Amino acid sequence: MTQEQNTATAQKAPKKISLEMILLAVLVVAACVMYAHTFVYLWGKWDEESQYSLGFLVPPICAYFAWVNREKAAQAERKPSIWGLVLIVIALIFHIAGTVLDVSGPSALSIVIFITGCCLYLWGPEPVKVMSFPLAYMLFMIPIPGGLIDRIGLPLQIFASKASEFLLRMMAPNVTRTGIQLAVDGHDFQVAQACSGLSSLIALLCVGAVFAYMTRLKTSYKWILFACSLPIAVAANVIRITSIALVGHYWSWDKAMGFYHDWGPFPLFFLAIVMLFIINGVLEWISSRRDTSA
Repeated sequence: MTQEQNTATAQKAPKKISLEMILLAVLVVAACVMYAHTFVYLWGKWDEESQYSLGFLVPPICAYFAWVNREKAAQAERKPSIWGLVLIVIALIFHIAGTVLDVSGPSALSIVIFITGCCLYLWGPEPVKVMSFPLAYMLFMIPIPGGLIDRIGLPLQIFASKASEFLLRMMAPNVTRTGIQLAVDGHDFQVAQACSGLSSLIALLCVGAVFAYMTRLKTSYKWILFACSLPIAVAANVIRITSIALVGHYWSWDKAMGFYHDWGPFPLFFLAIVMLFIINGVLEWISSRRDTSA
């Protein structure tokens, strides 16, 4: 390559970079304007409903992991894809449909699709692959639709009440159950949807995803570790309900339904995190054993 060609290439590079930055800035401004109402809706959901309270942490976590992976993404092959425009169009359809029908779920989901489409169109599949975790993690900021909550919450309520009844029969007399209603020593309490374990399930899945991503495990073992968050969260909720009944039976129902009911989830959530560490250690041991035998 001649010196003149090198000079011409060097002169073109800044123009390409500046054009890319301008296009990115336009997309960011357009997204902020277009999704302003959706952002207000999400903020309200995170603030009002306990199962989505960790939604405030999702954008900073996504930004952190995007920053951590920035150099690796910059080194990846850049090959802008037309499929990014397809995703952008799909996101716009979702957003418009949600706005017209006055349903916020599709609009919230379209944010993830829109950002992924912009990245794919500007930089191509390889950088998007590098950023796959922060892009996918944005799904945790989207509230579950009400109908789906009922479909998930009610089975969780029934399971939690049945499992708690089974445990309580071994430790306390006079335990009866009617549906999701438990009675211990004649004191009735209901396993309401807020006590179904959905909040702890979503919270532990959020934490489990980050924990699994940051481990040194192979990808398949990371998925196993992440999947373990589900039974751990369900088991922790059953223990919580059972312990509330036991505190009421052996100590005071006022204390059980007051202080312990409000603060009991925190040590159990900590215990769930400890369980993830233990499972991670077991998976690391299994992985090292397989590597050694191979």
